[in-house]
Amino acid sequence: MARPTTISEERILDAARAVFLELGIAATTAEVAKRAGVAEGSIFKRFATKAELFKAAMQFEFEDPDFIRTLVGARDEDDPRETLFQVGLQAVGFFRRMMPLIMLQFGTGKKHGVPEQLLGNKAPPLRALNAIATFVERQIRAGRMRKHEPEIVARMLMGSIQSYVFFEIVLRTQQKMPLPVEEYLRGLINVLWTGVEPAPRKGH
Repeated sequence: MARPTTISEERILDAARAVFLELGIAATTAEVAKRAGVAEGSIFKRFATKAELFKAAMQFEFEDPDFIRTLVGARDEDDPRETLFQVGLQAVGFFRRMMPLIMLQFGTGKKHGVPEQLLGNKAPPLRALNAIATFVERQIRAGRMRKHEPEIVARMLMGSIQSYVFFEIVLRTQQKMPLPVEEYLRGLINVLWTGVEPAPRKGH
């Protein structure tokens, strides 16, 4: 007699993640079961409700992402602009993975619709903001950056990168896409580095 096929939980979670990202929170467990190639009852043997399945499938990464480790490990002799460029590339990759999950999670949280993973002093966005602000403060103290409020610089960089990824998502069906990521980041860092104040006119 043939042994029954074992359905792995990871197989169900992979299918659920794909379906929720494609169809949103309104996706049904029947659609998840079809994508996973299992009976719908197999899902409810592991997850009591669709909400429980959604929460398990759409978990955030709690470890610090690459760009935070790059900031912490930056050496004093490194070019700050090149460090910020590498951090930007890593941050874009991170937000490309995480932003769709974050967007789907809003409205499912218990407090004001905010996902539980984004609450508290150790939430990933705050850790990222603090890491960038600390890096900027180090550069200012060493005289490698002009004196500005580090948190403002950090918010400008992180907010702009998040905006870039957001527009990638909303414009993915349009013919006109955002600037290529390398061009965008170089331009962003150049604006941050030089500011937008006009050059002094001759005679002034």
